[in-house]
Amino acid sequence: MIFLNNKGFILAEVLISALILFAVLSLGTLAYRSSIRIVNRFTAIAGLSDALPEITSIVKRDLMAHRLKGQGRQGKNITYQWFAKVVKSSRDIISSYNEATGGLEYGRFKLKLNEIHLTVSYHGAGINRKEQYKYNELSWMR
Repeated sequence: MIFLNNKGFILAEVLISALILFAVLSLGTLAYRSSIRIVNRFTAIAGLSDALPEITSIVKRDLMAHRLKGQGRQGKNITYQWFAKVVKSSRDIISSYNEATGGLEYGRFKLKLNEIHLTVSYHGAGINRKEQYKYNELSWMR
């Protein structure tokens, strides 16, 4: 009588289980990498959106200082460039309303409607994202 010892796995069973294990690991790795990429992309979008109000206030301040272009850095990952084109300009205005006193304040100034072209770039976490904006800004000069 011959007795067989069936206490183990045959080679085919080991190979099939290894194939299934590596397939599951590779799918998990792909899912993880995709989620990290998506998180980095959303971080870039949120960073650009968060910096935009501060950048537009800097652009407005520069316009009031009679500069028609500029560039700068906002934080460590965001850079911006802008330039303005004068769309329309008023004639000299001789008086203005003073909100503090409630009366007219006399002096010469000119209003300008500027078209701002703003490019904001995000560089960080393996993501390079560039957004372009175009808007109008009113400025005046004495």
